[in-house]
Amino acid sequence: MNKVFGILLVGLTAVLFNSHSIASISVEKAIQKRIEMFKSSKANIKKLKRLIRSGNTSEAVPLADFHVAWSKEMPMLFPLGSEASTSNGSDASSDIWDNPIDFKNAIKQYKLKSKELRKSLISADSVSINETFQSFTGTCKGCHKQFRN
Repeated sequence: MNKVFGILLVGLTAVLFNSHSIASISVEKAIQKRIEMFKSSKANIKKLKRLIRSGNTSEAVPLADFHVAWSKEMPMLFPLGSEASTSNGSDASSDIWDNPIDFKNAIKQYKLKSKELRKSLISADSVSINETFQSFTGTCKGCHKQFRN
């Protein structure tokens, strides 16, 4: 009986250590993907701004599509344990996990404004485009102000 218990204990310990290391890897991958996506987003917004200023709305639509897609993926890239630390390169504030409802609402607003921007770009109405672009970038700034270190 003790031998069976010992084998089960060793097996369970191995599984726990293995699952912990897998979880650590997935958190690290989430952080790296998140950092990569935010860099892409920043570059994308700069391109959007240039295209909007030049009146080239048809080329700007796919850039807005990026933000719609990113808003859907974003929540998955903030697993528990991926907040900022000196070793992981993350700027994520612990407020993300302390106030998850506010964080999810901020992402919903980003998604909504991304879709509104896309719609404005398709309409080619310059007044609407400028207003929605400002509102869209405001969601980015607001979220970073509240949830980024």
